[in-house]
This record gives sequence, structure tokens and C-alpha cells, in this order.
Amino acid sequence: MKKLLRRLVLLGAIAGGIYAVRRYLRGESAATGSAQIVFEDGSTRSLASNTAEGREFVDIARRIVEIGL
Repeated sequence: MKKLLRRLVLLGAIAGGIYAVRRYLRGESAATGSAQIVFEDGSTRSLASNTAEGREFVDIARRIVEIGL
């Protein structure tokens, strides 16, 4: 049983490494920024910069921070 578990862990590590290398070579990266929108009713929405709508909000948020508001 331990031998099977070790092999599964090793296989998972290899698969994870291959996946990470593929994403790196394709130029895909994790979100480099995020914007969190808080609505009047207290609900929130987080948007990562690697999505279309998230990019727009993250750019706006960066500009606001640069201005110093």
C-alpha cells in the first residue's frame, strides 16, 4: 500500500511539473494583480488581472494608486 501511495505521489509531482512547464512555455502566468469591488449592500467581487474584465479594473485601480487617491 505504501509503495502504491509513493508511486501516486511521484506521478502527481511529475504531472504538476509538466503542467507548470507547459504554462510557462506558453506564456500563461498567474494573475499579477487583482481588483476587489465592494458594493453598497456589502457584497464583494474579486477580479483577477488574467481575465478580460479584471484587466480593465486592475488598470483603473493601478492608475488610482499612482494618482494617490
